Amino acid sequence: MTSDDPLQDLVVGYPKLAGQMGIQPETTIFRRFGFLNAQNLLYLQAELTWLEKRLRECQVEDSMDSKGNKSQYALNWYWLSQAEDDGDTTQLDLVLKIRERMKEYSKVSEN
Repeated sequence: MTSDDPLQDLVVGYPKLAGQMGIQPETTIFRRFGFLNAQNLLYLQAELTWLEKRLRECQVEDSMDSKGNKSQYALNWYWLSQAEDDGDTTQLDLVLKIRERMKEYSKVSEN
């Protein structure tokens, strides 16, 4: 005798519940964690604000530095991307960290 239950092979608990949700998506309810999402956004904003301030300070310092190509970093991405040649990747590291955080912030803020 064969069962018509499409969930018969699923273990009772999360697996069976997920299977049921897959069959009847209108029964699916997920908590949004609104408080935690809002708090996370606030932390990301605070971190981005700090990184932005640090980047501006670094840009001013580098623009006045006569060593290597530091004075060109704010004018030309190529020279900034080659910062390792000047022995100081601080500004580049900040830009890349900001890029990462901005991606994360954009994802979270969309929800």
